[in-house]
Amino acid sequence: MIILSIGSNLPSIWGSRLETLNRAITELEKQFINVLRISTPYISPPMGLNYKKSLITYKTTNIENEPPKFYYININIIVETHKPASQLLYRLKQIESKAGRIDGQRWSSRPLDMDIICYKGIITGGNVEKNHPLNAGYIPLILPHPGTPKRAFVLDPLIEIAPNWHHPITGKTAMQMKNALK
Repeated sequence: MIILSIGSNLPSIWGSRLETLNRAITELEKQFINVLRISTPYISPPMGLNYKKSLITYKTTNIENEPPKFYYININIIVETHKPASQLLYRLKQIESKAGRIDGQRWSSRPLDMDIICYKGIITGGNVEKNHPLNAGYIPLILPHPGTPKRAFVLDPLIEIAPNWHHPITGKTAMQMKNALK
């Protein structure tokens, strides 16, 4: 199973935060990455704002009014592709760039953020040099994503679309990891 997390807390050249997420899905499909399942959008405060607040997400089926300024709209999707993880990461970075993302400070505001949460149960460390082919010239590709067990904005949509998924390292489900946050 390949699980991606997609979020936006700024409008992009493609429109509002929600329009940006929808366009990101379209861009994935243009890259022959088949989208099999999409979660409901979740709203969450930015990571650096307040740790306790980052444990809270708000599921919404109707986003008529934009969420508070700088809050994220997040979704998780399950995809299918024959591309290796490094090539998938490269495609995600290309899509982020097309949306107007400029790499900068960690946890800064961004029009689009796309992460690989899990790639077919593969476990990789981050001890490969930056320009190694596995990393596609970007930050080391660590799988599963190391932030997954600590992020409600990843776990809540994961509970929705893949309730039986188990973390490849801990063996825990998303629900078990979410309960450990409290």
